[in-house]
Amino acid sequence: MKPELDPKTIQDAAAFDLLMQPEAWPDDPAAQAEFADLLELHLALQSHKNAMDLELKPRYTAGSWWLAAAAAAAVLLPSLYTLKHVQTLNERSRNIARIDQEASKRAQDRLWAGFFQQTSDLLKNFEKHPELCALDKENREREREAAVSLLLASHQLASQGAPVPEAEAIRTDLHAWLSELALEDGCLNPARASELRRWAKDNNLEGQAERMGKLLRKETA
Repeated sequence: MKPELDPKTIQDAAAFDLLMQPEAWPDDPAAQAEFADLLELHLALQSHKNAMDLELKPRYTAGSWWLAAAAAAAVLLPSLYTLKHVQTLNERSRNIARIDQEASKRAQDRLWAGFFQQTSDLLKNFEKHPELCALDKENREREREAAVSLLLASHQLASQGAPVPEAEAIRTDLHAWLSELALEDGCLNPARASELRRWAKDNNLEGQAERMGKLLRKETA
């Protein structure tokens, strides 16, 4: 671990030595950015050192001091303006990157929230008594199709990474239940339907899905 150094408080000699050794800069991104700006300024000034030395040589004519000052300004000010402009562009780029990252995170959280809410709705519907199909079986074709769609969404979310660890754990539980329902026929044996309902109830799948969906929607509001 590199020592935590603040370029505003260290001594000038130590700061210059550290400035020329990027590998020794502290790990803190903010401190590294400030050191980088200082190094950029130093290199820009150094690049004009010869021109400034030439312009600032003593003249032996009356009033030459202000000519030297004007020459120095003519050399230095454009460089400082360019450097400031570059720094402004860099800062703007960093701000845009932060905004894009936050927007991406919010979009991902909304996808997770939608998955939990839709799975919660499916579990609620599965608790209801459906119409019967052939041989007195439950017509669960609509719920089975929803489970297939939610399984595809679950696979995609798993590859993206969860916004919080608990969300991944709940997704895993829901994924297992959805997989069982998706493998069944649309015309479901009542005993098997009862088994799936009991599984969901014993593990509080509906409550967990609804709670996590509300939590993630609140974070993206």
